[in-house]
Amino acid sequence: MSGNIGFTTNAMGGTTKPTMKVPVIFLIGMPGAGKTHWGRIVAKEYDWQFTDLDKYISEQEKASIPALFASYGENGFRERESKCLARLISGIKEPMIVACGGGTPCFAGNMQLMQEAGIVVYLESGIGTLLQNLEQSEEVRPLLKGRGDMAEYLKKMLKQREKYYQQANYILDTKFISLITFEEIVSKCINQL
Repeated sequence: MSGNIGFTTNAMGGTTKPTMKVPVIFLIGMPGAGKTHWGRIVAKEYDWQFTDLDKYISEQEKASIPALFASYGENGFRERESKCLARLISGIKEPMIVACGGGTPCFAGNMQLMQEAGIVVYLESGIGTLLQNLEQSEEVRPLLKGRGDMAEYLKKMLKQREKYYQQANYILDTKFISLITFEEIVSKCINQL
């Protein structure tokens, strides 16, 4: 446990990054956890590049995420997501923050790929916070669209995904996140090159 409130390191994530060529931080967590929000803020603060993985996938596939889900189903989308993640990682030449989709670390060895390329940070958030953030968001999220009891659905989704999220190198409680929270992570990321 670090001195920062709500900040924990995770020994399960490992500490060596043999393939890391430039500093890269991957933000993972549930839909509505604030991955894109914090990714942009941290990237701006440190003058790093920022990429939203879903937007990158849409650009590569020339279709929106909802359209990809509709055309290929979740399994087909996940295959494309993994290929796009690998392509993105292989092309990174400058320090970067990557905001991942909520399911990204849960499929096709993506978590291992991200940990080999950089540092993975789980933005841990309570269901109430997720609901509030999702209600305020204009983004269309295919797996959440048209769900009756959103709170129950999110609880079920979190239960399925938590074992993957917990493998992150760092776990940050979103109630306590600030730019200061990321200082140690950015420093460690730079020093592991």
